[in-house]
Parts: sequence; structure tokens; C-alpha cells
Amino acid sequence: MPTMQSGEFDFVTKYNYGYSKNSFPFYTPIPDGVRIFASYPERGDVVVFKSTHPRARWPFVKRIIGLPGDKVEIKDSRVILNGKMLPRTYLGTYEYSDKRRHLWIYNMYEEELPGGKKHKIIELSDEEILDNVAEVEVPEGYYYFMGDNRDQSEDSRGSLGLIPFENLIGKLALVE
Repeated sequence: MPTMQSGEFDFVTKYNYGYSKNSFPFYTPIPDGVRIFASYPERGDVVVFKSTHPRARWPFVKRIIGLPGDKVEIKDSRVILNGKMLPRTYLGTYEYSDKRRHLWIYNMYEEELPGGKKHKIIELSDEEILDNVAEVEVPEGYYYFMGDNRDQSEDSRGSLGLIPFENLIGKLALVE
């Protein structure tokens, strides 16, 4: 949320980044670390990927914040990318009622990535557990992902860590 909502149909294009062994739901003879017809994602892409955790059953969908070579830090819930804080504009509140009818009230912002790409994010506050994360340099072949629901997202700030290029399945193309 707010980019995707529960119950929506999401369409993913697998050709955008080429194909690896993780691009298919069945066995394929593509070796570890190899991508066929590889092309690289851009910062801001919303990507479906396989977790690096062997017990993870389902793919994740998150936004790429950090590219290889980038330095990413989170301070008071603000993203600092290569030493510069990403601008964000307050848009008001965002309300969501979950399956248990619990009403969540978030602050909604528009965050701007380098190059001018903008997207909406939501937060409960600027004082949640992952709102301060030490700087990480993204190594070659890896990406730093964050969810747009910043305070309720399992992403690169926590247990998911950095995601290797070969784990990318495809790019979110359309939300219905």
C-alpha cells in the first residue's frame, strides 16, 4: 500500500530484466548466477523477486531504492541516498481497514527519487523500529528494496537484506 491494494490483480512482465532460474515456477537448467537476455532495473521500479531466505514460500513485491554502488541510510524515517536526503511532500492521511476491521491511519507522502521519479509512501510515524538504519553500500549485483508502506514492510532494512540480481522475477507492469 498505497501502490497496491489487497485483492487487486497484478501483472508482471518477466522479460524486462531477462531470465534466471527464479523467473520460472518450475525447474529450469539455467545455472546459479546466470541471467539470459539481462537488462538492469531502474531506481523506482516495483519488482517481484524471490527472497534469499530458503523458507520463504511466496515472492515479494517492493520498490528499488538502491542500485549497485549506492549508499543507503535511513534516519528518522527519511531515506538518505548517497549522502542526500530524498525530498518528500506531505499529502495528508491515508486510512485502511484490515480484514479484522482494524482502522489504520497513516501519514501519506510523495517521495522523489533522483531523476525525478515520484511515488507515494505511507507511514504510521517517524519513530518505528526500522526508521533508523545504518548506512549500507549496495554491492555489485545487488539491490536495496523498500516497501511503500514503510512501517509495515519486510524489506532490505530488516530480515530480507539486499537482494541479488538473479532473484528478480519481473517488473510490476499493471495494477487492476
